[in-house]
Amino acid sequence: MPGRHSVPAAPRQPHRNQHEQPRSDRQRGLRMWGILALVAVVVSGGAVFAYNRVFGGCRGTTDYLVAADPSIAPTISDIVASASAKSLGCSTLSVRATSSSTVAASMAKPESAPALWIPDSSLWLAKAARASGVLLELAAQSVATTPGVIAARRGEGSFFATWLSVLKTKGIGIGDPLTDTGAAAPIVGALSEIEHGRGDKDSLSTALVPLAQAQAANPEARSSDQRLAEVSRNGGLAIATEEQVIAYERTNPGASLEPMVPQSGSFVLDYPIAVTAPAGPAQDAAKNGGAKLAQVLASDAGRKALSSNGFRKPDFTPLDGERGLGAIPRLTVSDQSVIDATMKSYAVLALPTRALAVIDVSGSMQESAGAETRMALTVQAAETGLRLFPDNAQVGMWAFSIDQGGPGQDWRELEPVRRMTDRVEGSSQRERLLADDQSLPGLVGGGTGLYDTTLAAWRTVKEGYDPNAVNSVIVLTDGTDEDPSSMSLEQLLATLKKEQDPAKPVIIVTIGITDDADAAVLQQISAATGGLSYIARNPAEIPNVYVNALRSRPGGR
Repeated sequence: MPGRHSVPAAPRQPHRNQHEQPRSDRQRGLRMWGILALVAVVVSGGAVFAYNRVFGGCRGTTDYLVAADPSIAPTISDIVASASAKSLGCSTLSVRATSSSTVAASMAKPESAPALWIPDSSLWLAKAARASGVLLELAAQSVATTPGVIAARRGEGSFFATWLSVLKTKGIGIGDPLTDTGAAAPIVGALSEIEHGRGDKDSLSTALVPLAQAQAANPEARSSDQRLAEVSRNGGLAIATEEQVIAYERTNPGASLEPMVPQSGSFVLDYPIAVTAPAGPAQDAAKNGGAKLAQVLASDAGRKALSSNGFRKPDFTPLDGERGLGAIPRLTVSDQSVIDATMKSYAVLALPTRALAVIDVSGSMQESAGAETRMALTVQAAETGLRLFPDNAQVGMWAFSIDQGGPGQDWRELEPVRRMTDRVEGSSQRERLLADDQSLPGLVGGGTGLYDTTLAAWRTVKEGYDPNAVNSVIVLTDGTDEDPSSMSLEQLLATLKKEQDPAKPVIIVTIGITDDADAAVLQQISAATGGLSYIARNPAEIPNVYVNALRSRPGGR
């Protein structure tokens, strides 16, 4: 067993007699034993060195799996590899790069969880707790930080006052906020701004619609490196973290990227150490190992390694060497449930759309609304919406007024529901819809045949129900039903409620054009199917009607 060793004192020399060895032989013997003693000391000392090298002075070690977000896992691995077992609490840590979203989801089955977990943000801890039903213990509140940033080519950056204005920027490169915390940073930043009176929830929701729909059209989210490479190559803006920008420039010296944040500041990724081992002695031991790991990461060597890889300290001290952004305000949201609700809404908004737009072309649509007619403004609104829908959306269009489709039929099919990229007679569905939209003023005339048309449209969408999309009817009208041969409102509502299939929901979104529309009637029609109703009271509101329609989906509000 290793430890301190001592050499016994030499015995007192007895009086020599005739049986004694000659002095020269005795000296040779003493030299031999001295050499052997020296060898023993050297060997023993080497054993102590080797033991300490492997076990750090521990009688044994306990192995733990540490799941770390891929952004920080390589740095953690390097630091752990150079640390002794003793400094890690007599633990051997195996670091595995695993996305924070994957570990959070795996907490629904705790038996598959690692012993320790380093997500890129504390936001994931709440999600993991919901999956497992258990609040996670923390071995460290934070071991590193990095802010969410906007990346641009050096010298080509833009000024932004808020993250809300960033989210409204057309064409900005962003990942999937549901799985990528860096991509979620602008949304959380905007929520913090709203909490402090710099914006409103409706504006944020409206800004998220095109982002979510674009993601629906391109479900394979690009990595931060791909987004940064595109900015470096073609210009524009991309969402990333300060650490990701620094890492990308380190491996791509000619990239010349510049990170920036709005005047308001930024949401910060904080990298906690969570204890995911099962409750009991195993959890206590793992927590001790996690606390020791935090101490190693907080050491001079650990801090140097983290900083060299672009990570700030837990207190958010700026990086040295003029790297990164310097001192910036830190944005936080006091109520985690607000973030959760927004992300849930985003997830619903990202679902593909299957919609039938049903547009009123009755004679009253020729009446003025400000400087233009109601029909002209509705055409503008429809064009806005048609350009907003992504390529994977399925959209059709009907026009309606009394007998518009012939005697006894108040609707006319202009285009059946098709995918926007489907081609018919040489034109895409989107091109055909845009052309139909421009033709609407030529169809104006007659009274409003609302009820029969609404039920027919709803049944049509229901018959072609797509389980992988939000199925809806979008009705734009400026009046109430004027068809004397039509069913009554009560009959319409009763039929909708009777025929609605909870397993295949089809919602009706009603949009009243000006105050002449019967808001109470439209609200009842929408409510019967779980949809929402809107009144555009002035021309300025009308171009947003399709954005509102996209927001009107189960869980999307």
